Amino acid sequence: MTPSSGSFLSAYDQQSSKDSRQGQWQRRRRLDGALNRVPIGFYQKVWKVLQKRRQEGIREENNKQPTNISFKSCHGLSVEGFVLPSSTTREMTPGEIKFSVHVESVLNRVPQPEYRQLLVEAILVLTMLADIEIHSIGSIIAVEKIVHIANDLFLQEQKTLGADDIMLKKDPASGICTLLYDSAPSGRFGTMTYLSKAAATYVQEFLPHSICAMQ
Repeated sequence: MTPSSGSFLSAYDQQSSKDSRQGQWQRRRRLDGALNRVPIGFYQKVWKVLQKRRQEGIREENNKQPTNISFKSCHGLSVEGFVLPSSTTREMTPGEIKFSVHVESVLNRVPQPEYRQLLVEAILVLTMLADIEIHSIGSIIAVEKIVHIANDLFLQEQKTLGADDIMLKKDPASGICTLLYDSAPSGRFGTMTYLSKAAATYVQEFLPHSICAMQ
């Protein structure tokens, strides 16, 4: 073997290693979605978000001062048209299996497992906002809208970096870019980065100005 062939084998090994990594995050999300896997403490965090919104509604009902903001219309989370109502927290505790099953029944309405997992990640971002004083973000939080805003932000940035339509092909069922499915959660191009920006975009008019400034 000549030195040049040795260099070729080295380059081939690097390319093979790269190819083996391609699709790993999409496969992982597909597997996690098919097995209904969620992060530890996920259901308790969802319960906290729903309870916070119900408590805001109660405070508004007891408020004697006139206000232009209505919390009574805050009804819960929506996943592709299926609503997880805030009233659920009156009937179930955060650690109750019945509540976990109820949340799963809403998520399992989504047929694509990798899309389901992006919705789970979007809900996780929303749980981070649970401790922030938000007056109102609409009658129902449409989780799928946050995911699609994140997808649009991802597409815009990838196009500015030179990606073509072939690289940015979309899943025909969900409309989500397959490259986003295959992105790691963390990092500059991670899904959590775009989902966080999308959540801020979705609720920015209701957040304090010092919080919603984005890079």
